[in-house]
Amino acid sequence: MSPPTERFKKLSLESMPPVTRLQSQRQQAEDSSSESETEPDFDIDDDGYMTSPSDLKYSLDLLDEETRDNVTRAIEVPSQFVLRGCQAGDQRCLFLITEPVEYTVRTGTEQSGYGVPSCTCGESPCRHILWLFDQITSQVLGVQRGPYVLSQHGYPTELGNPYDAISDFHLDMLADSLHCDVVGQSPDPNPRRVRETREILASLNEVPIDEYRPDLFDNPRKGKKVIKRGDLEQTIFRMLLCNDEFFQYFLSSMRADELNKNRFRSLQHRADAALAGLGQYAADPSLQDVARPKNVEWCAMHLSMITHQIHSVIHNTNRPLETWELRAAARTAIHVLEQVVNHNRDVGPADLPREERNLYYRLIGNQDRNFTVDVLSSIPPQILGPWIDDLTAIQGKISEHGAPLPYTTRLSSLISHLRSRWTAAGSKRTGQGSDRRAKRMK
Repeated sequence: MSPPTERFKKLSLESMPPVTRLQSQRQQAEDSSSESETEPDFDIDDDGYMTSPSDLKYSLDLLDEETRDNVTRAIEVPSQFVLRGCQAGDQRCLFLITEPVEYTVRTGTEQSGYGVPSCTCGESPCRHILWLFDQITSQVLGVQRGPYVLSQHGYPTELGNPYDAISDFHLDMLADSLHCDVVGQSPDPNPRRVRETREILASLNEVPIDEYRPDLFDNPRKGKKVIKRGDLEQTIFRMLLCNDEFFQYFLSSMRADELNKNRFRSLQHRADAALAGLGQYAADPSLQDVARPKNVEWCAMHLSMITHQIHSVIHNTNRPLETWELRAAARTAIHVLEQVVNHNRDVGPADLPREERNLYYRLIGNQDRNFTVDVLSSIPPQILGPWIDDLTAIQGKISEHGAPLPYTTRLSSLISHLRSRWTAAGSKRTGQGSDRRAKRMK
């Protein structure tokens, strides 16, 4: 692995002038007629809890008076950050944040000298560390009913050692979840960035995603020059691929119900990435010997984490979820369940126990973990109904593969309950009505 660089020079790409970004964000906040939503910021509520841009809540009870004052001062300045990139080094990770001045946050093992996260701004804990680890916590741990407990170093105690949490998650997976790149990867456009760019442009044009500008996306290229005369869409496409601030500005300006900002769809993408990582591990024996391999145990951890986060959002969000959100939750949960059921095969060294070689056996076949069924049981039948045939097919495969009786009983009860509450007319009305966006996505 190449050594970490101080300023991530590879990411210095035709930056949008900082004053333009700040003026645009200010105008966005002042324009009451705009459909865009301003990004939330840090705040301390009447009960003394700190709320964050990721809509998480933190208790400050562990902080001494000086650290509490430092945190209070740090969040007084509105955060206008862009995460430009990240990089793995020798027992540490680096994250580049701009606002528009560039700062680097480092976290690593105790041996690396960065067991406590540090920032080049010189403050501790600073607003950059608070913001970064709030973003990381929202991906690694997600929403929970009670507040997280903020440590004196600016990250929640529940995260444990930040470097270990990031390493177990895998930096490339975290980078995709945070919409940034890992420095030193392929010079070709990041597939995640290409996908999100297509989702943005397709949603703005109200065109099905897989039908939008195949000439741009079948073989995406950044182009030597950003401007494509006579083609405004291709110019914007290149800008979104090349310019981090421009991309983040577009992303933050989209409505919450747009596909690219749908958190459940993001979790589905993460599940697909975890399964792809497992596929690479299975296909290349040399990957079995690396530290923290993307093996069955790792993939199962991610999929369990994803279903747990779906369940937590449904039950712990401080408002009722909208219908489109519940549909997205159902779609992602069923997708994950179906993929696990289709992975009833052994991968990795033959001398490993079966639960370390077989994803299905680990999550469903070996013991009752209530995998995904608890999520599906939390979704109203009128929302879940359109997927009754899919669930029936999944149930049939589980019966063939074998699973603990309590698990199969709960799944059968769920499907029977859906059948009793669902009619053909209701299925047609819901499946073809307001769920069109889901079909466009396929």
